[in-house]
Amino acid sequence: MLGAVTLGVSQANAAPKTYGVATVAYNDFETSTTSDSEFAYSLAFGKQIHRQWYAEAGYISLFDYAKNENENKGDALYLALLGKASGGTGELFYKLGIAKVDVDLSSECSEAGVVTQCRASESIAAGIAGLGFDYYVGISSMIRLEYVHMTGEDSFSTNMVSVGFRYNFN
Repeated sequence: MLGAVTLGVSQANAAPKTYGVATVAYNDFETSTTSDSEFAYSLAFGKQIHRQWYAEAGYISLFDYAKNENENKGDALYLALLGKASGGTGELFYKLGIAKVDVDLSSECSEAGVVTQCRASESIAAGIAGLGFDYYVGISSMIRLEYVHMTGEDSFSTNMVSVGFRYNFN
């Protein structure tokens, strides 16, 4: 019986940690035709693949706003590798990854004195680099503070500072 309990405890410790993260961010972005600062949010799922490494997949709503008849929307799906250093109060991490950014821009166009609405939609490949800290607030919960920079094709770049909640499932 003691062997079964010991085996169960060692398997629980060996099981990879999985987590979910939800954040809100302040985002300063630039594309080939527009630049602005907006609030953003993200959702991600991660899994510990080594004692010092996480793999994370997520969604980021970069911007979604309308100004002066212009409607602009941008979001991204990403896959990243996080290197971490654990301490008594939390985990310091850096993030490196790739993203598929979908941008849909709308603006007024004028040709021969006729004003029309022009739309441009494109998918952009982008790289991600970030630095953050997950602060322990409970056994399974953490507060995430993070800075992320993304840059990609067609003069796309963004800088985000975010705060969020991380929940560890096991």
